[in-house]
Parts: sequence; C-alpha cells; structure tokens
Amino acid sequence: MRLSRPALLAPFATGGFPGLWISASSGSFARVITQLAFSWITLEATGSPFLVGVVAATRMVPQLLLGIPAGALADWVDRRLMVMLVNGASVVVLLLSIPLVHFGLLTPPVIVGMAALYGVLDTMRAASTQSYAYDLVRTTRATSGMALMNLGVQLLGTVGGLVGGYTLEQFGAAATFGLVACAMLVAALAPALGHRAQLDEQVPVACLGEEPRTPTPSVGRTRTGARPDFAGAASLVLRNPVLATLAVGIILAEIFGFATQTLLPTFARDVFDVGASGLGTMLALRSGGGALGLLLLALIGAEGRAGRLFVAGATTFGLTLVLFSLAPGYHEALVLLALSGMCASVMDTLGQTLMQRNAGERERGAAMGLWVVSIGFGPVGHLTLGACATVFGAPATMTVSGSLLTVVGLLLALNRRLRGAR
Repeated sequence: MRLSRPALLAPFATGGFPGLWISASSGSFARVITQLAFSWITLEATGSPFLVGVVAATRMVPQLLLGIPAGALADWVDRRLMVMLVNGASVVVLLLSIPLVHFGLLTPPVIVGMAALYGVLDTMRAASTQSYAYDLVRTTRATSGMALMNLGVQLLGTVGGLVGGYTLEQFGAAATFGLVACAMLVAALAPALGHRAQLDEQVPVACLGEEPRTPTPSVGRTRTGARPDFAGAASLVLRNPVLATLAVGIILAEIFGFATQTLLPTFARDVFDVGASGLGTMLALRSGGGALGLLLLALIGAEGRAGRLFVAGATTFGLTLVLFSLAPGYHEALVLLALSGMCASVMDTLGQTLMQRNAGERERGAAMGLWVVSIGFGPVGHLTLGACATVFGAPATMTVSGSLLTVVGLLLALNRRLRGAR
C-alpha cells in the first residue's frame, strides 16, 4: 500500500513535471542574467538610463506582437518538443554572443537587436511552457502545479540576479554569456526527463482529501490540430467573455501594478535614503513575499474559487501599493512590499490557470498566447509611471497607480462570470 503524498508535492508525482520544472527554472535563471547583462553593458557603453529602458522595452515588444501566433503554434505542434527547440535555439544565440563580446562588437544597436531576438524566443517559450505545464498537472491540482512552476521561476530568477551580477563583475560579459548558455542547455534537455508520464500509470495517490487520480495518457507530445489556426487564436478574446475579462484585468494589473517596480529605485534613493543595498533588500523582500504566496497557493490550491481569489488578489495588490507609498518608514515599507509581492505572484499564477481552464481543449495554447500579449503591455506602464514620477514624484505616482488598481479589482468583482470561474 502506498503512502499518501502531501498535496504540495502532488504535481511532482506526474511524469514529465519535474523535468519541465527544472527547465522553466533554469530558463528563468538565464533570462534574468541576460537582462542584467544587456542593461549593464548598455549603461556602461552609453551612460544613458533611457537606452537601458529601450533595451528592456524592446525585449518585451515581441510578447505584444507575437503572443497570439506563438500560442496558436503551441496548439498545433508537440509542446514538449517546442519547449526543447526554443531553449536549444537560445543556446545557439548565446554561444554566438561570446565572439561578439570578444571582438568588441556587442554595441548598443547590436544589443537592441539581440534583445528583440531574445524577446521572440521568450514569447515562444512562455506560450509552450505554460500550456505544457497545464497538460501535465490538470489531472491533479492544476493551480498548485502552476504555482509550483512559478515558484521555481521566481526563486531561480532571484538567484540568477545575484550570480549574474557577480559573474559579470568578476569575469566579464563573455563568461556571463557562457554561464547563461549552460543554464539554457539544461532548460533544453530537462523536459526529456520522465516525459512518458510513467507515474500516471501507477496506483493513484490521495492528496489531502482529493479524489484519487485516474490514469491518464501522456500529454503535450502530439499535435492538437491539422494546422496552426492563427485566425481562430486571434479571435479567441472576442468569442470567450471570461478570457476577455481576464485579459483586461491582466493588462491593467501590468500597467498599474507590476510596472510600479520601476519606481522602487527612486524610493530607495530619494524617499528612504537607503542606497543600492537598500534597494537590493527591497527587491529581495518583494521576491520573498512572492515565493511565500506561491507556496501557500500550491499548498491550499484554488479549485472552485480561482476567480474569486483572482479578483481578491488584484484588489489587495492595489491596496498594498497605496499603503507602501504612505509608509512612515523603511522597515514598514519592506513589510508592505513583501505583501505586495505575495498578491502579485498569486494573481499572476491564477491568471495563467484561469486562462487555460476556461479555454477549449484545442485552444489552451492560444489562451496562453493571449496571456503573453496581455503582459506585453508592461512597457506602457513602465514608461508612463516613470514619466509621472519625474513630474509628480514617486510616492504620489505610486499612490495613484495603486488606487487605480484597487478600483480595477473592485470593478472585476462585479463580473459574475469571472467571480464564478473555477
């Protein structure tokens, strides 16, 4: 007789999930380091923070433009293979970056071009990875599985920032890109681990009162349609009211919520006077709160109440930003920043889960493409909030932005379909 397994670990009992988890986490490690390297090299070469912002925005633009086609492609091809091929292509691009650094050819215009190319790969990676992850965990606890995926991404992304900064400073850009290439190679190969879903064929496991799982066939490794339906993917938001409402909520959360991280350096320098080390602590607390939120979500799940939790997450996210902007001191602000990170990570994960759960079986890749497009509006928030902070100051900008997000959450709560979404 097999012992029951804690619900938190149930997704890891699904064949293929551990390998995909390693792949997504390694990819996040690599993504953060490349973002750090591009930004630092650009700043060192030009001394222009604006050009640093251009590089960051350039990497996000493909999400807005190509999210839907990438999602449609993920609905047509073998999703596991797509994850491996996209990560493998990233390895090739990274290896080509090393001679560019060696011969001094990695100029700002070249970096902008590379950022755009990485943005294309990021878009395809997000659409295929998230849809394949849902393939694997939908027979256990879908919300818990997606939360665990994002937890690995967040934790390894934090480590990537620390390791990448040290490597770039001590060993230079060429060694940094070599390190990232190794991480992406792991991301490319890891999905092959356990992809036959062997554990699904074993005796079902009970998880904290859940119904035992029934054996399911391998998923994510067969084509789901005769050809990519780009027109159908593009019209998905018009045909599915729940997805349309989710997309609007995610776009507004990106602009008024997630983009507020661009204000944190100003808070550290001009409001709390804590310098670069204080900013590092703020970012670490924000990430730590996000990790804690994902752990809690993975443990308790959200089956049957995901829509209500999504709405609550949006509303609370906005409130914590307002309170942060009004915090009387640095230490109080750190606590509120951790709570903000918790709300943000929970809302983000529930958005991904609800997008796929409320789409048709052959449209889940397109649904994730819609999610990628929605977060692709992030640059609008970064540029707008940065400009407003220059004129009105960071605290006032954060107060207004958080208040607007709170209003968004309250308006979303009026939508009965979204509240009832499972």
